[in-house]
Amino acid sequence: MKPHPLRFEAPPWNATLWVHRKWLLGLFVLGLIPRLALLAARPNALDFWEYETLATNIVNGYGYVIYRFGHVALAFGDGNLYSFLAAAVYFVVGHQPLVLATVQAVIASLAGPVILVIGARAFRWPVAGLGAAMATLHPGLLAYTLKLHPLGLDVLLMALVVLWVGRAGEGLRTGALAGLSLGMSLMSRPTLFLAGVAAMGVRWGLARRTRAPLLAAVAVALLVATPWLARNWAVLGRPVFITTSLEDVWKGNNRTSSGSSYLPNGDIIFSTVPPGMLARIRLADELELNDVFGQEVVEFVTEHPGDFAVLSARKFVYFWWMSPQAGLLYPASWLAAYGVYAALILTFAAVGSIAILRGGSPQERSLLGMLAAISVVLTVIHALSYVEGRHRWGIEPLLLLLTARGLFATARVLRSPLRVDHLRFVRRASER
Repeated sequence: MKPHPLRFEAPPWNATLWVHRKWLLGLFVLGLIPRLALLAARPNALDFWEYETLATNIVNGYGYVIYRFGHVALAFGDGNLYSFLAAAVYFVVGHQPLVLATVQAVIASLAGPVILVIGARAFRWPVAGLGAAMATLHPGLLAYTLKLHPLGLDVLLMALVVLWVGRAGEGLRTGALAGLSLGMSLMSRPTLFLAGVAAMGVRWGLARRTRAPLLAAVAVALLVATPWLARNWAVLGRPVFITTSLEDVWKGNNRTSSGSSYLPNGDIIFSTVPPGMLARIRLADELELNDVFGQEVVEFVTEHPGDFAVLSARKFVYFWWMSPQAGLLYPASWLAAYGVYAALILTFAAVGSIAILRGGSPQERSLLGMLAAISVVLTVIHALSYVEGRHRWGIEPLLLLLTARGLFATARVLRSPLRVDHLRFVRRASER
């Protein structure tokens, strides 16, 4: 039977991984060198976020606390895994942000090899290698080398979730690792956990497996987060995970919102808070503050359902393209260049997805299903809350595997007519 022109047969997994282990090291070095070069060239240009405050408070003995609207917050925001990592680095070497940035660069550079392993289970090695190389040199992740921010850690965790969820069911060890990766993602960003659970559901649905391994992995993930939940219950009197989730929803759903935490003029969304609401915020404690934002969101949705629907639709588009605030923190030329880059990689990712649906192997379809589930969940979550460009960058490096698949599929289609014409020419010449 003639093979389908868009079909790629993946090589035997165990037979090829160790033969190409040098690819893993090469990808790690490929990612690490430009990041270290950026840090060496601009050691004083580090950008600090709230994680820095949390880390220094932990090291100084105050615990995981931060002041928010004039009040102490004990279960603030996402990224607590990164904050504790930063605190651990500072505890060992002292307050050395450049050392933390170097550790962060190492972590971000590990994502490429993991993505290569994921791709090698579904595609040929050239496809997996190209996708992983593009992920390693993703311009957004490179830009975040100078920001003390968990984006690189999040990408690595999301890649590990896809890796181990894809292998879950092969044994107790892989199931436990799937649960561990989900748990670490939960401790970094709850949105990643939800996306990972969706990917696991798709994986099990396509494989028609029992639900027991899925439930076991989720149980392991929740076990990882149990100490954090117990701590919050003890200090706040309520089993909460974070107390700023509704604040994030409010950022993207209020009368002045444009879908981002920034306004088009570059001001933060909190600069538009009405005086009455501002007074309520200042009088509220940490738990009450979340309720204030929740009440405001409910009021906005009930009184302006049309605006809410339009905003949600716009944010859905913003997640996959750009919001009006895109590029506020970067030179205009960067935004233009990234726009061309994003258009190309997303177009070829769509081509790769179509190629898989038309003639992909079961492994390719399984990977496509998991990546689609993750993408949909993250898009919906941010469409209902708020969107920044970095939110898509958490999943975009993995989607570059589909981009590579699309590039190879396109190349094969373009070569086919040329090959046929060449064979016809040779045959006619031989008959003369």
